[in-house]
Amino acid sequence: VVRKSLLFSQVRVNSYAALDQTVVLPQCNIGRRASLTNVVVDRGCQIPEGLVVGEDPVLDAARFHRTSGGITLITQEMLDRLGS
Repeated sequence: VVRKSLLFSQVRVNSYAALDQTVVLPQCNIGRRASLTNVVVDRGCQIPEGLVVGEDPVLDAARFHRTSGGITLITQEMLDRLGS
């Protein structure tokens, strides 16, 4: 499901993923069952399967950069740190 979102070229949204008010820059892969709300995804990101961003502001701020307006920025470097 993609709602009120902007997808650039070479973006793949896998099955059962949900994007709402999200901007995804080129060459990104959104994993199955990922849920992104009010997010900007940097170029070349590989969003892991089942990642949820936009539901818990405290958790989002701990893992990613979150603005005072509630927008969360995700970069590949931030995603790599999740796996550590």
